[in-house]
Amino acid sequence: MKVKASEKPEYVSIRILQASYSDWKQYLKKKRRSIVAVWAAVLAISLAASFIIPKKYTATLSFALQNEEAGGGLSDLASQFGLSLGGGAMGAFGGDNLFELLQSRLMLERALLKEETIDGRKTNLLNLYLDTYRFPEQWQKSKKPELLSLSFPVEQPRATFSRTQDSIVQVVTALILKKQLSVEKRNKKLSIGDIAFTSENERLSKMFVENLMEVTGNYYIQTKTKRSYENYMNLKHEVDSIRLLYTKAIHSQASAVDSSPNAVRQRGLTGVVERTTEMQYLAATYAEMQKNLELARVSMNTNAPLIDVIDAPIYPLKVTKYGKLKAIVIGLFLGGVVSFMLYSSLFFYKEWKRSRRRGEPAEEPLAAS
Repeated sequence: MKVKASEKPEYVSIRILQASYSDWKQYLKKKRRSIVAVWAAVLAISLAASFIIPKKYTATLSFALQNEEAGGGLSDLASQFGLSLGGGAMGAFGGDNLFELLQSRLMLERALLKEETIDGRKTNLLNLYLDTYRFPEQWQKSKKPELLSLSFPVEQPRATFSRTQDSIVQVVTALILKKQLSVEKRNKKLSIGDIAFTSENERLSKMFVENLMEVTGNYYIQTKTKRSYENYMNLKHEVDSIRLLYTKAIHSQASAVDSSPNAVRQRGLTGVVERTTEMQYLAATYAEMQKNLELARVSMNTNAPLIDVIDAPIYPLKVTKYGKLKAIVIGLFLGGVVSFMLYSSLFFYKEWKRSRRRGEPAEEPLAAS
């Protein structure tokens, strides 16, 4: 790089960065009052934070998933009658996917909008969440008219929510997923998980994990047993139809017997034989289908997953607080670091500026580009 004759090359001297220890120590000693003032200010801010930062309550719920799939001889036996018992593959909601389902927007909304009785009035956890974090107070300061009158009545169906209501629900669920909710599996080999939720309201934390586990468990079980339940109901409808035909065949056979009480020739008994044969056929069919119905019922119960709550949250919940002792320790440490770094940086900066004004030559110059 060429430097014009009228311009002086700029150098950064390493000697500037290696100021004498005695000068640096003397400078810090001279500024000790300022250092102590900065130290005290940081300590005061840390202590003030211990009074301002609210307590946080964490509710933890642990659960175990037992999912027994129908298979083997039961499925083979059912297949002989053209039945599908709904077993086999775990499907979209099997195994570890339950843990993802617990963190889905649908389950979070259902947990928040589930009707509850709090302090003698019917409400939901969404209203409790909004009150805890003072959303209505912020809305009153807004110039948007839709926020000034915004509310979430318990009796309002979710499908009728306005665009503004949808936006608030999305904001709340996003905050919960990002900062407040934790869903973890303890071990890869075990189907045991933990749900933890942290908020500034003890009741909100406890009720939310309970609601989330309840609504997710019900949805999971309904989804897993949907196919088996549909098969069971279809088969039950067919059994009821066969039973009706069998009852009619009995009455028809009895009427045929009554209509030919003294028949001498066999031709006169043809109607009786036909009705009797039909009745026997329907009786055998009804008995077999009744067995199939019982088989389908057993399959449906077997395929239903069982979610057991191992440890439910109980009061008092775990409290996390920025206490005074913690504030003092952090304030002293940060205050020392901040004040030391601040005045040390000022010292080296002044030394660097002083050396530039005096134009001191550098022992090991580094040309500035």
